Amino acid sequence: MALRDSDISLLSVLVLRDQKGTGDQPLPEAFWVGGMGVYFVALSVFLAVALTLEINALSINILGGLIISFGFILIFLWIDSTVSIARRSDPLFRDTLRWSKLRYLFWLVTIGGAVGALFTSINSGFSTVAGFGGALFFGAVALLLSAKRSGDMTLRRHLTWTGLCIFLLWLSSQLEQPLSYHFADPFIVQSLTVPLVAAGAYSLYRSAKSLVPLGHLMSTDADAQSITMSPAGTSS
Repeated sequence: MALRDSDISLLSVLVLRDQKGTGDQPLPEAFWVGGMGVYFVALSVFLAVALTLEINALSINILGGLIISFGFILIFLWIDSTVSIARRSDPLFRDTLRWSKLRYLFWLVTIGGAVGALFTSINSGFSTVAGFGGALFFGAVALLLSAKRSGDMTLRRHLTWTGLCIFLLWLSSQLEQPLSYHFADPFIVQSLTVPLVAAGAYSLYRSAKSLVPLGHLMSTDADAQSITMSPAGTSS
C-alpha cells in the first residue's frame, strides 16, 4: 500500500490521543512526529511547485531560504530532544557519543548552517542551498545507538525508525550536490533523490506507528461504538 502524507498526519493524531489517555510513552515524541510530518509535507509541496514552474523570483528564494533554514533548526531540535529522552530510558543512563557535551557544538554548526542557507538562497536561489551537514549524521548515529541501549521496547523501535529516517534525509541531501554536477536541471536532481526521500517518509511513518498499537486503538473504537449503540438495540 502506498504511503500518503495523510497517513502520517492521521497516525500522529492517533498517537497523541492514545498517549493522552494512557501516558505509556513520552508525549513530546508524538508532537515531534506530527510536527515533522507537517513540515516535510509543506517542504515537499513548496519544492514541487517552485521547481516545476521554475520560479526564480526573489520573494520565492527568500521564502525557500526561510523554510529550509527553519528545517535545519527544527530537525536538529527534534534529534536533540529525542536523544535526551532516549538517555533517560537507558538503565545505565549512558551518554551516547558524549551527546550532552557535543550537542552545543552541533547546535552552533546547525545555526550557522541555517544562516548560511538563508543567505545562499537569497543570493543564488534556494535550489543551490547545500544539504544537511554532519550534525544530522551524528544525530542519526546517536539515535541508532540509543535504540540499542533503551530499556523500553516500544521506545527502542521508535528510536530505530527515527534514526533511520534522519540518516536517509541526510544521505539524500548529500547526493544532491554531486548530482547537480551532471544534471543542470534542479528538478531532475530532486527527482533522482525521491526514492531516498520516500524511504525516509516511510521510516517516519513507522516511527509514528511504533509509538502506539493501532490494533488496540481500533478495538477500542469498536468497543466504544458497540457501547454507544447497545442502548438503542436494547430498547427496540
